Amino acid sequence: MRTSSAVWLASALLVAGVVLLLVNLGVFGDQEAAARGALFVLGGVAFLAVFARSRQQWWALIPGGALLGLGATALFGSALGAWSGALFLGAIGLAFGLIFLNDRDHWWALIPGGVLVTLALVSGMRGNVQAGVFFFGLAATFALVALVPTPDGRQSWAWIPSVALVLVGAMTTTGIRDPLSIVGPAALILAGGFVILRHFVYRRR
Repeated sequence: MRTSSAVWLASALLVAGVVLLLVNLGVFGDQEAAARGALFVLGGVAFLAVFARSRQQWWALIPGGALLGLGATALFGSALGAWSGALFLGAIGLAFGLIFLNDRDHWWALIPGGVLVTLALVSGMRGNVQAGVFFFGLAATFALVALVPTPDGRQSWAWIPSVALVLVGAMTTTGIRDPLSIVGPAALILAGGFVILRHFVYRRR
């Protein structure tokens, strides 16, 4: 870690300690929640500064996103009600997306990023719609993994879980009670079709 990055983190720790001490002493009174939220935001900005100083420190995006999400939840969560958790989950999911955009070698970051964004979307939903959006969101995540170009080539294997999750999402949304009776045969069809498709693609090459 560069000296400048260490100074950023040390400064953030110093300020955080002062603010936390004032919070514990009751100095902020009714604004205690806002003070705690600002404290989390400050920590998140410090980690983002570490990444801004050196793009190789991509790991700093994860705690940075988490702290910013916590800060946003503390500041605006009461107004959002059941959707307050979406801020926290969405912020971390966005951090994983930035990890991929920073370096395409980290294509794996799309999976936790997509899962967290999906959880953020369904956090305030209920019933079959919630379950359906959850599975469709996961399906979209794997479809994105399959579509984006990476240094290792396209991850075509991701189409298998994507299509399977679309089927599960459709069955969940429509209220089918025995999804295994359809998922099992569908999985066999997809597996066989995938092998045949790969055979003809390689044969043309």
